Amino acid sequence: MSKEHSQISHRRMELHTAVPLETPLVVYIEPSGYCNLKCGFCPVGLEGEQLKKALMPYELFTKLIDDLAAFPAKVKLLRLCGNGDPLVNKHLVRMLRYAREKGASERIEMLTNGLLLTKELIRELPKVLDRIIISIEGLSATDYLETCKTAMNFEVFKGKLQALYQARGRCTIHLKIHHGAIKNEADAETFRAMVEPCSDEHYIEKLVPMWPELDSELFTQEFRWESATVQPRKVCAQIFKGIQVQADGEVVPCCVDWKRVNLLGDLNHQTLAAIWKGARLRALQIRHLSGHKPELSPCQSCTMNDYCEYDNLDEHAAQCLQRLRFKESES
Repeated sequence: MSKEHSQISHRRMELHTAVPLETPLVVYIEPSGYCNLKCGFCPVGLEGEQLKKALMPYELFTKLIDDLAAFPAKVKLLRLCGNGDPLVNKHLVRMLRYAREKGASERIEMLTNGLLLTKELIRELPKVLDRIIISIEGLSATDYLETCKTAMNFEVFKGKLQALYQARGRCTIHLKIHHGAIKNEADAETFRAMVEPCSDEHYIEKLVPMWPELDSELFTQEFRWESATVQPRKVCAQIFKGIQVQADGEVVPCCVDWKRVNLLGDLNHQTLAAIWKGARLRALQIRHLSGHKPELSPCQSCTMNDYCEYDNLDEHAAQCLQRLRFKESES
């Protein structure tokens, strides 16, 4: 039987005790900037023309994986996600095999809408991933057409989910749906009945206003996970624990910076370690810890930490800043 809980792990370090991290906890990788859906609550669906889109070349991905060896510790998690869907990249399995063979991180997981799953992907992906998170955008083909502006065969999609679960081996299958697709308790029961036979984990996830400058009638003002409360944050936790590599090799602090305002570097010309320890990211971290978030774009209008984040650095900003400046003086 599958378990109903969010994709968030509560087994986490006290982030404020570890800042500044020599090794990022998470490296987010965008294999594809292209998506096969146009959902009405994300940058692709709402502001698609403003996005820079690319497919990550295999050689760039392997360079990224090789770069991880320069960090003093192993990255906890590689998470394949971004503005696009990873399954659009035809080299995906080959990429993941390389990452697995190199022991690039403690865990590797992928976020996808799952519609592009093929027999080969269903057979091969569970061999190279520790968890596959699939976002289900509705309970029927009509829902997908309305929310994602995409025609699809819902029965075929359900068959793919069942086949993936049967082929999963040690890979965890996490199926989630957004609250906008669940109109009432009957819909919730329909979702649970559908995913119980083909998932290890499942969850009804709230859609929240985490994207700066994007708005949707589907957004709620509640906390994204479980029953925690929304808490306005002065310091972004994301920029201290992870980093986002876009499909063309450009690196930004997080996926929320989809316009790439805070461009930290380019993996085509730099190592990931150099970017992680570089002056641009360090300056951004210092400005956050010094109380200047309201002056920064897109941070000033970002509410991802408020609505989605358990880690909170606000009360520890002064001590984190002191340690960070001390680290700077050593280098």
